[in-house]
Amino acid sequence: MEKSVIICDTNILIELYKSNQTIISILQNIGEENIAISSVTAGELIFGALNKRELKAIKKDIDNLVVLHIIELISRKIIELMFKYSKSHV
Repeated sequence: MEKSVIICDTNILIELYKSNQTIISILQNIGEENIAISSVTAGELIFGALNKRELKAIKKDIDNLVVLHIIELISRKIIELMFKYSKSHV
């Protein structure tokens, strides 16, 4: 039997990073293991990181979520490249 997950869009996770207590409570009730994001959302979060510290926190979060890939090989490469080059100039 397949596991059911809740797919969160970028705007939900941005509210999490803004410490929106309502969103934090809802996501805690769902449970990290039951939350999924698309590879597009992962890319948006990586791109939107303000600095390397925030990028590291986002990477940790993405690593703990189910990432749904459009075409897995391409999605994984995009995310890898975004982590490698995002904020490389900061």
